[in-house]
Amino acid sequence: MKTELESVQKNTWKPMFLFIACIILTAFSLGGFLYSSYEPKFILLIITVLAFIQAMFQLFKMQPSHE
Repeated sequence: MKTELESVQKNTWKPMFLFIACIILTAFSLGGFLYSSYEPKFILLIITVLAFIQAMFQLFKMQPSHE
């Protein structure tokens, strides 16, 4: 029989991977927004905000539930 810890560890790799990917995307798009000469910067700002919001959703998915 699976313990609760094994179940939590098995099911958290996808949200953790997506959280790290969203943080990397946020960092690159924010860096591009602040330091590049790319003209339509609002696109990079939109990508930054959406990636950050998605990272927060993934972070909350990784929290263990008390069911």
